[in-house]
Amino acid sequence: MRRCAVLPALFLIVIMVIAGCSNQQEQKKSERSKATVKELLIGAVLPLTGDAAPWGIPPKKGAQLAADEISQKGNLKIKIDFQDTTCQPARGISAFRQLADVYKIPVVMGAVCSSVTLAIAPVAEKERVVLISPASTSPKISSAGDYIFRVVPSDALRGRIFARYLFKKKGLRKVAILYINNEGGVGNRDSFKNEFTSLGGKVVLEEAYPPQSRDLRAQLTKIKNSNVDGVIAVSYPDDTILIMKQAAELKVGKPFFYQTEAVEDPSVLKQAGAAANGAIYILPAPAEGEAARAFAQAYEKRYGTKPELFAAEAYDIIHLVVKAAEANGGRLEAEKVRDYLYTVKSYHGVSGIISFDSNGDVIKPMAIKIIENGKPRLLEIVGLE
Repeated sequence: MRRCAVLPALFLIVIMVIAGCSNQQEQKKSERSKATVKELLIGAVLPLTGDAAPWGIPPKKGAQLAADEISQKGNLKIKIDFQDTTCQPARGISAFRQLADVYKIPVVMGAVCSSVTLAIAPVAEKERVVLISPASTSPKISSAGDYIFRVVPSDALRGRIFARYLFKKKGLRKVAILYINNEGGVGNRDSFKNEFTSLGGKVVLEEAYPPQSRDLRAQLTKIKNSNVDGVIAVSYPDDTILIMKQAAELKVGKPFFYQTEAVEDPSVLKQAGAAANGAIYILPAPAEGEAARAFAQAYEKRYGTKPELFAAEAYDIIHLVVKAAEANGGRLEAEKVRDYLYTVKSYHGVSGIISFDSNGDVIKPMAIKIIENGKPRLLEIVGLE
């Protein structure tokens, strides 16, 4: 009887041991599965506050959307450390050093303002950290270093295309240039002026204004009293609103042609109202195809608005950096990312077709648009002839 009583007990112990082993095996399997998920930490330096925030917050949204989508799909978990530059070079360098020196991050998205990107570039080169901008357009960035990239065309290309369009198709011969006095503004002014004058045009008047200006009546009055066919404006969103409203108030009576994407910013169209109508501007041609449509839908679903300026570019940057890591066995190493980016040709991103040249610059076709009844309308897609 005692022997019969022992057997069930032994049987129970065996079952428990088997169950325990099974649980341990499942736990180890789970741990192995978790171990295959690699975490990539990417840095970002953007103007998240201040006047340039309308150009910095959308890239943050686009980058975060890309990171979350990638993290949900596979064995890579993407984290982005966002740092605020306020569009100030000193703040930008400090933010970059926080990411590169303290956190040892090998790839940083940014900056937005060209002056900040140019300030950071020598540090990035020295530290051998990849810096890739979603928005900076100064021609000086082309020679900023071997680790410096951008996914928007240089102002050198934009200025040449816009100058040819306005001279040949709009018949402008004498113009005034109104520009924000920073790296981006000066670069745009010079690229346009050099091409326009080479065609036989004349820049009659050049009027600069400091960043964060709140009154441009003096400059606009000079333009009103000048003998020009049109005004080339190089501006950020806040000052674009100022130009439009104060030009209407002063009845300047000259057509304005904007050499930045600022016109299309939702805040500009909303706050400038009817004063925005008739504005003609140039920007990289929008992407087409299923990927671009899917991005736009996902962005609007998440943020409640259509993709804003540079959101698509930031989305593409994250995907390109991840592709570079995947090509390197899931490891994010600056030199490997740099080398990979130089091989990228005809990548169909949501911001357009991306190919990097030997300077880390991207070459894309440009779009000429006009604001009619408060909404953008495409006039044509243009490139260098």
